[in-house]
Amino acid sequence: MSRTPRVVIADGHADTAQIAEFERDRRDLLKRGFGLGAAAIAASSIPLLLTVRNAFAQAGDDGKILQSAIDIERIAVIAYGAAIDGGLLSAGVEKVARRFRGHEQEHADALTTALTDLGGTPPPAPAGVKDVDKVVKGLGAVKSQADILNFAIELETAAVAAYYDAHRRLIDAKLLQTGASIMANEGQHLVVLRQAVKQDPVPNAFETGKA
Repeated sequence: MSRTPRVVIADGHADTAQIAEFERDRRDLLKRGFGLGAAAIAASSIPLLLTVRNAFAQAGDDGKILQSAIDIERIAVIAYGAAIDGGLLSAGVEKVARRFRGHEQEHADALTTALTDLGGTPPPAPAGVKDVDKVVKGLGAVKSQADILNFAIELETAAVAAYYDAHRRLIDAKLLQTGASIMANEGQHLVVLRQAVKQDPVPNAFETGKA
């Protein structure tokens, strides 16, 4: 029985331009980490955001990338759930958070199905809010709706950046399509969240997880 042809995307060794891009990303994260005023994400989150990107970008095969993607989607579900349960959101923002939580759960479910179809095993479920800190710190310290919205922006930005980087490693064409669709949805989330905190909702022509 013939197998469906797979699209292979090759990636070479890191060159000077890639190293320079990584340094620009690092500096951009530093600026964003210290530039959100009272709702700033802790500086200690910066290496975590880079770790998320690297986990996707350095995964050796589609299965490992899917495991990383499932992790971040499940963590997003927990983060939005905690925001909803915290009692700090207005009725309108809570409605948006519930919708976004539903989206993240749908992403996690679709990715889990894709992983099991490949013969892989889904990763253990996150234990709770403490696992959110592995991606972005600060959820436990939020004190207002603005804090929560800025936290969600950082989390969604990390997700977009991770999927963007993962597309250089994914092999299966169907997974590329699924990942692109999820990344587009996370970008939609960012637009809504930025509007809520009166930021430019679409600051760039290409959404890559960078400012």
